[in-house]
Amino acid sequence: MATAVAAAVLVAAGGWQPALAFDPFGPSGTVVVTPSSANQFAGTFDRGAGSREFTARHGAPPDGGSGALELRTPGKDDKVQFVTGEVAGPLERFRSSSYWALRDPGSPTDAMPSFQIAVDIDGGELEPGDLHLLTFVPQPAPAGTWTRYDVGAGTFCTMQQIGGADAYRACVDGGERRTLDAIVDAHPGISVFAAGVNQGGANAGLVAAVDLIQIGNRTYDLEPG
Repeated sequence: MATAVAAAVLVAAGGWQPALAFDPFGPSGTVVVTPSSANQFAGTFDRGAGSREFTARHGAPPDGGSGALELRTPGKDDKVQFVTGEVAGPLERFRSSSYWALRDPGSPTDAMPSFQIAVDIDGGELEPGDLHLLTFVPQPAPAGTWTRYDVGAGTFCTMQQIGGADAYRACVDGGERRTLDAIVDAHPGISVFAAGVNQGGANAGLVAAVDLIQIGNRTYDLEPG
């Protein structure tokens, strides 16, 4: 039941975009995402006391405007996400993808927000068991410094999403990591229906911020307003 609910939320967030059927690179340009203009962004697997806030408290990366999205996970089992279905389509689009992240110096962990891609592992209709999460776990970076992560050049863990299974925790605990090309080769029909940033799962006390989420030709600038 939990899997069905999670899948339904992600698919609803994705919302089929007719333009994507004709443009393999997806939507283009930079879009400003604010509390009142979310561009399909939403929390899907939020859990516990995890929270997010658009704020100028941490500044922004180069060309990132005046603010960003702050993520907080005070407890080890808390989780918060911010994903969009606007990027639904072929996984190949993510060969060009990146995001910027910053860790608050007061955080007791050196973890950084990760990036997750929700996929239908064999494409077509989303059947029971098809929902998988691809997880990119970034390397730590100096606290208080905006760091750009090249997601497309990174490696991902692949995990079937069943019930309350935590794909991020499974990945950091030693899950096998593969490049996007290797994943596409192993699953030729794989398709994306949502993607974005993830924080939580053994990251108690982490306060971080994210901005300029880039996927293919689209960049999302996260701003307070």
